[in-house]
Amino acid sequence: MQHLDDFVSRARAAAAAPDPEAETMALMVRTFADPRALDAALPEPEGEVCLFEDDTVSIWHERFEPDAELPPHDHAMPAFLGVYRGRERNRLWHVAGGRAHPGGVLDLGPGQVHAFSPACVHSVIALDGAPSFGLHVYLGPLGKVERSLYDWESGEPLPLTEPAFLSMVRRP
Repeated sequence: MQHLDDFVSRARAAAAAPDPEAETMALMVRTFADPRALDAALPEPEGEVCLFEDDTVSIWHERFEPDAELPPHDHAMPAFLGVYRGRERNRLWHVAGGRAHPGGVLDLGPGQVHAFSPACVHSVIALDGAPSFGLHVYLGPLGKVERSLYDWESGEPLPLTEPAFLSMVRRP
């Protein structure tokens, strides 16, 4: 647990820095430079676990499954994702005319990090028949802001609530 506490402290400091986006990305790059060591040091989460949240930062320990694609959604704030075990596929969506439309694909594997803008919309699933594991840092109170889900077929935005989110998970 010491390593997660250390990561939370460093992420909180990065979020409070004069340039929080640059500092958070630098933290993620340093943290994920040795994904095997990170994997060995961290407990295996059962799902999504919020490690810390205040008005400046939210920090999550993530586990995505290969049999559940999370629906298209935004974060409404800068988001920094890092993978330390497994691989995940982020399907990118672009919003035009108030609707989300399928875009590209971003696959992340061990040691890779990526920053999403507040307007980025993505869906996510683990690849290769195995879970993927990572740490995410959001520059804001993820659990307290209004966010959107997007219907898989029509692209129409919907308020992101836990029941709506869970009802839209796809099982390939």
